[in-house]
Amino acid sequence: MGKKLILVESPRKVQAISGYLGEGWRVEATRGHVRDLPQNALGVEVGADFRPQYDVLPRQANTVRRLLKAIRDAEAVYVATDPDREGEAIAWHVLQLADLPPDKPVYRVTFTAITENAVKAAVASPRPLDVNLVEAQQTRRIVDRLVGYLVSPVVCQALDGRYSAGRVQSACLRLVVEREQQITAFTPETYWTLDALLAADSGEFSARLYSVKGQAVERLSREQVDALTGGLQNAAFWVGSIKQGEQRRNPAPPFTTSTLQQAASQALGLSPERTMQIAQRLYEAGQITYHRTDGVDVAPEAQRAALQYVARTYGGDYVPNQPHSYQAKTKHAQEAHEAIRPTDVTRLPDQVEGDGAALYALIWQRFVASQMAPARYAVQLVEVLAGKTHGQPYPLSFQVKGRTLVFDGFLKIYQDPPDPDAEAEDSANLPPLREGAQLRMTEWQPAERQTKAPPRFTEASLVRELERLGIGRPSTYASMVQTLKQREYAKLQKKRLVPTNTGTILCDFLVAHFPDLFAVPYTARLEEALDAVARGETTRLAVLQAFWTDFTPQLGAAGQAAQQQTKARHPTPQPTGESCPACGGDMVERKGKHGAFIGCMNYPDCGYTRGMEHKPVTLRGASS
Repeated sequence: MGKKLILVESPRKVQAISGYLGEGWRVEATRGHVRDLPQNALGVEVGADFRPQYDVLPRQANTVRRLLKAIRDAEAVYVATDPDREGEAIAWHVLQLADLPPDKPVYRVTFTAITENAVKAAVASPRPLDVNLVEAQQTRRIVDRLVGYLVSPVVCQALDGRYSAGRVQSACLRLVVEREQQITAFTPETYWTLDALLAADSGEFSARLYSVKGQAVERLSREQVDALTGGLQNAAFWVGSIKQGEQRRNPAPPFTTSTLQQAASQALGLSPERTMQIAQRLYEAGQITYHRTDGVDVAPEAQRAALQYVARTYGGDYVPNQPHSYQAKTKHAQEAHEAIRPTDVTRLPDQVEGDGAALYALIWQRFVASQMAPARYAVQLVEVLAGKTHGQPYPLSFQVKGRTLVFDGFLKIYQDPPDPDAEAEDSANLPPLREGAQLRMTEWQPAERQTKAPPRFTEASLVRELERLGIGRPSTYASMVQTLKQREYAKLQKKRLVPTNTGTILCDFLVAHFPDLFAVPYTARLEEALDAVARGETTRLAVLQAFWTDFTPQLGAAGQAAQQQTKARHPTPQPTGESCPACGGDMVERKGKHGAFIGCMNYPDCGYTRGMEHKPVTLRGASS
């Protein structure tokens, strides 16, 4: 009797899992996908219910032969590819190729951490292959193939160049291009704010004009500033009301794929693509849980271990009264994965070496912080009044907020990296103040300001926007952003994504001729439809038929537009009434890259050409 066979995706997992399972087991790696749609053909029979044609990938031919032999020799097969739609599809493809007899035991097992406990628990609790996840993955692959294979040639014809269109890639490009258009069209407006630098016996502070005649003031004109400062030149100032309170700041949940990519970009300067490469290695080394997830749940045993670590290391005050629980922000979080966390909280950041150390430290800190007590601040909201005499205020007020950290809580080990697009918090360190205390106005601090255009996307903020809008999923964010850079549709300038001329031309054509296909609402609805397939609420065929009904009219109209643009670039040659001196054929006026010229109608058989300047030639029918 042969050994039990367990199939994983990456060769890096083989040694560790072999060690966990011991004798009686054989571990083989699929090395990712083994089959896909053909490289040089559409590979989808639209008229046959969109039946896909799958070919073994050329680079995987030897791997497939090895896998099929191992499957034949095994007494039972456990497929442990990654716990997501792609992993489920890889498992399905391998089993389809194997064409196993009905009596061969086949099990699907999943684990989100490569540790001995997780692997053994998964093997002890196998499940059937999730056909709904496979159907969802195939639906996405077919839709993406139809879009890319059918739209890209139309774009290339229309724009006379090498372009590619992709369902989510082009929606991502549209965000970058439209943001640039907003910036170009933006007209800044100038306004003023008015602060007063005030002195109390206990120190100085600044307060901003907050209201006039009961109306909140946000923007002033220069004339209003001059009138106010002139009218208050001899005014008395004093402290009005003081509102005291406490503010709690709760920790953020552990990382999801999206939030990890954002934080790694801001804190470590890593691109989303690089972040996922490093995270993949940390996962395969058994140091973190699965890194493609939009879930924020934490296994109970992991939460208990974190709370024990916090109590032992920092003391009971840093343990929350109730363990935290978090809700996923995405509308339909895929597959119930845990958040990204260290597999062992006692493996401290300084115990991880190599280029993954910094990312591991970020993941560890965020996870431990997510289980700690909130930070607490003492807050004050101070109103400052002014009047002709003390106690008789004019109908205006100034205001200042003060905030002081009184307990650091989770901030002891983790603070979110600064977001370059976020506005700074409006708070100050205030001296001790009491209601009614007289103040001395030291100086006016008027400030001229301008409204700001929306900022260009960083890689981090683009990922955040993709997640917010429901474009793509955890496994696709990094590749979407990377594709824009690789194909030179956008480039990084000062860490901001700027569309290139090529990207803008492509986007403009797609938006003009596929107004729905690459629009954010349509893209998000299609993602929801794919999620519904994964949940078994609809079928692959229903989603594909609905997509095709929307897609084909736009494709046809775009094809006609492309033909018209081609004709405009390459007009029908106009006869000149002359004969070619080389072959006697008709001479016609043509247009090339360097302008108009005269050439033989029999091109390419006859290559005679001349410039537009007049030169005697033999006229048709003239005597010799």
